Amino acid sequence: MVLRFTQTLTQENWLNFNKIYMKEKNKRRRYLLLSISIISFCMFFYSIYRIWTFFQKDSFSFLSISFTQIIHYCPIDFYSALLFFIVGIELWLIYYKEIDFRIKKMLKNSSNRSFFVEKEFIITNEKIEVTTQLSTSTYEWPIFINCIETNNDLALFLNSSSILLISKKELSQEQLFQLKQLITEKMADSYEFLT
Repeated sequence: MVLRFTQTLTQENWLNFNKIYMKEKNKRRRYLLLSISIISFCMFFYSIYRIWTFFQKDSFSFLSISFTQIIHYCPIDFYSALLFFIVGIELWLIYYKEIDFRIKKMLKNSSNRSFFVEKEFIITNEKIEVTTQLSTSTYEWPIFINCIETNNDLALFLNSSSILLISKKELSQEQLFQLKQLITEKMADSYEFLT
């Protein structure tokens, strides 16, 4: 079986795949960041509660308390509340912005510009040949360590940082069926589907 097609990836294809892949790859780290952030916010509210209960004991009116009184009577609770609030906000921002930051950083790398040139793929039972205007690369099936499929793309991993990304939208149904059949035959143990 010989499968031949030409495609040019867009930045949108690349960004969408990387967002899905990085969310899955860094799932534990992201959950840890979110958990610590939530714990920090809980500790912040607990520290505020301790300050509030301290001033409720005496004849203080909570609305008439000044900043200096809080620092004078409850310095540990005030500074711990401030610390937990800052840590919580930082971790929350890291949780939501980390993937976008990494992807934009990868886009700025000039070596990644080769993703967005027109490529001709020739896929057979023995190898995958990728031809661009400047070069031709040949990969035999055993060299691929992993295959990840998303709703829009198929990614064949050469190592942890090098992939062949194939857009499923640009393939006909028959080509897509043949490609999936080859991947299932050659890489059944290392195939994942991510949503």
